[in-house]
Amino acid sequence: MTIALTLHDTDVFAAQIHARYPEGLTGLFAIGATRRTYILERQRDQADIGRIEDFSAMGEYLLTRYHRFCADFFTLGGQNMVIGALSYRSFFERGAAYAAKAMPEVLRLIDSVSIDFYHSYQVDPYFIGLEVLQSAAANPPMRELAARLHEFQAAWTYDPAHRKLFWEIATIPLLSLWGVDRGMSDSARDALDAQIAGSPDFPTIQRTLYDHFTRAILGTAMPMPHLYLGTNMAGDLKFRSPLMLALSGGEYLRAYYTPYPTLFMQRETLQHILADLAFSERLASPEEVDYSGRYTPALVEAEYQRILALADDPTSVLGLTRQVNAQ
Repeated sequence: MTIALTLHDTDVFAAQIHARYPEGLTGLFAIGATRRTYILERQRDQADIGRIEDFSAMGEYLLTRYHRFCADFFTLGGQNMVIGALSYRSFFERGAAYAAKAMPEVLRLIDSVSIDFYHSYQVDPYFIGLEVLQSAAANPPMRELAARLHEFQAAWTYDPAHRKLFWEIATIPLLSLWGVDRGMSDSARDALDAQIAGSPDFPTIQRTLYDHFTRAILGTAMPMPHLYLGTNMAGDLKFRSPLMLALSGGEYLRAYYTPYPTLFMQRETLQHILADLAFSERLASPEEVDYSGRYTPALVEAEYQRILALADDPTSVLGLTRQVNAQ
């Protein structure tokens, strides 16, 4: 199938995506290098370019960029987004000063600007990972943040027909799974055991458990994620959506990485990624035992020589740390 990648065809493209993923195209998005995004966009003329004096101004700016990024995905036919807004490590490894400045900015996700965005795009917001913040008995600000987000979510009117936007905040997957297990009644556990025992194959067991834990942790059903989008600006290929990766096991997941901060991505690039995900032909289908008929002698020799050359080059490995040369 040939897919036009011009912006004026987004309505047609979105219809093709809906047809390709009737369950709803679902993506995990690790929005990386947000502070560098702000510095590059807004502080190039400052005396100390890297020093962020006003976290509130940065938060306001980044929110508009998040909304634009989400709007692009939804406009191109996406249905469900999971965005890793803040890792639990952010509250500790970057120091107490960073945590104190970052926590109030999370509340922008429930301010009037965000509410207008959710309504404009018929999006229902969810906040996952709150049980982690609620467990921080020695840190009242964290518990207060969790309470504010929980209160907002409890008051929101959810519509099954709406798009879904999950903000993943400080999730610890093992804690979430432990909480579900502790909350199960004996009868519910027996019913799940019986369902697993009656499964005809391994994929059915995986799907059964995924559906069970997803509903319990997210508060709603969610298709298995189709893509992961991260950044390898520093060369490393991190995974930064721990809860959904833990639930799905990365099954059927295609991973893409940008060599620049995520929020610089243009809609055309996102459209190109989605076209590759949805419509590009894979090398082999799951029904094939091997690659019979796919190679010629010339092709296999060229591929063999290419791989030998890469194997002789230690720097060819993807994920190696990259340093930007100082100017």
